[in-house]
Amino acid sequence: MKSKTRLLIWLGVVFALLLAACLWFLTGREPWLKVGVEIIIPVLFGITVILINKAFQPIQTIGKSMNLLREEDFTVTLVKTGNPDVDRIVEVYNAMIGRLREERLSVREKNHFLDLLIESSPLGIVITDFDEQILEVNPAGCRMLGIPPETGRGILLKDLKSPVSNQLAALDYQEKRTIDLTDGQKYLCRKLFFMDHGFRHPFFIIEEFSEEIREAEKAAYGKLIRMMAHEVNNTVGSVNSILMTVLDNRKSIVSEEQDEVIRMLEVAVQRNYRLNRFMQNFSDVVKLPKPEKERFDLNASLTSVVNSFTPVLSEKNSKIRLDLSESAPTLLADQSQMEQVFINLIKNSIEAIDRGGTLTVCTLADPIRISISDDGPGLSPQAREKLFTPFFSTKPDGQGIGLTLVREILINHGFPFQFTNREESGTQFEITIP
Repeated sequence: MKSKTRLLIWLGVVFALLLAACLWFLTGREPWLKVGVEIIIPVLFGITVILINKAFQPIQTIGKSMNLLREEDFTVTLVKTGNPDVDRIVEVYNAMIGRLREERLSVREKNHFLDLLIESSPLGIVITDFDEQILEVNPAGCRMLGIPPETGRGILLKDLKSPVSNQLAALDYQEKRTIDLTDGQKYLCRKLFFMDHGFRHPFFIIEEFSEEIREAEKAAYGKLIRMMAHEVNNTVGSVNSILMTVLDNRKSIVSEEQDEVIRMLEVAVQRNYRLNRFMQNFSDVVKLPKPEKERFDLNASLTSVVNSFTPVLSEKNSKIRLDLSESAPTLLADQSQMEQVFINLIKNSIEAIDRGGTLTVCTLADPIRISISDDGPGLSPQAREKLFTPFFSTKPDGQGIGLTLVREILINHGFPFQFTNREESGTQFEITIP
């Protein structure tokens, strides 16, 4: 029961008792006194009720406004009643509700804008709870994590079967990490946080290295290679000129040491030529021309490349198994560049297998796929992370440019590729022709 109701009941009882007492006291006296009492006391009770209603009106107004706030209805405003006390409350409430309505609208508009921004952002954004269970992930994040939209929620990062998610789960706050995948993709990952109820709420940003960044990287190491090649070629040319001049004038060499000196000079010349070829390999990556595409027989091209490795395979007592599609697929590409890809991949596989090992070259049609696999030891986790990094090689005498060249050629052609460890043993490089 409300306080106002209790007060009115109490006053009603009091006035009723007062009326009864007055009537009892006036018993036997003038009739007009009784009539006056019967009129005056109810009038006083009515006036008291009116005054109580006016006194409780501000409280009722406050109660009504509290109900509206509780229901979060910011569209309703209160109307002034003419009561100064009530009107002051109405003015304060209407001003407050106006500000709340504007702030709520502003927050909704900003949240909507933020949702659109996150949805269309090329950055992968993953929001997790404190246990790194995925709460939200935008379309770019789904693509980079390799999961269908709307399927990642409620899953722990570490439980996703994705090399990117494994790297994210290992990040600390504010840490940045570059991830190189076996398909040539490269991502920059960061773990940040926003404050939520006084606690750090983690989220992750995944930035894909764009074509501009890749070109900037290529320009950086290209400049270094050109500078090295310029210096080396100039030096080698000058030294070879001197050595050849000496060799052409053999009579000037002391006869007792002539044969030994000539042999040493010839070795020096050969070493210079090898150094020249060494630098030429680096230059090939930088000076790679745009592909001149034409249709050619894929099976015939692969067979020709495989046959060129017959002496090397015989020396290692190894073999290549050809599993070529019977439909004889034709490829629209730069044949010389694609054969350079096949040469590099087959050469790497031959070097990876042990004596007596097997290398498999396979082609499939509809869509066209090219697979080169071996039964070697496979790639270590460290090697997988740096697989397409320029100048990185797992071989003691490797230059680290073979796979870099392969990546550049395939990217220029627009051919997706994947380099993975096979489940049984060895590695597999698969190229898909879209």
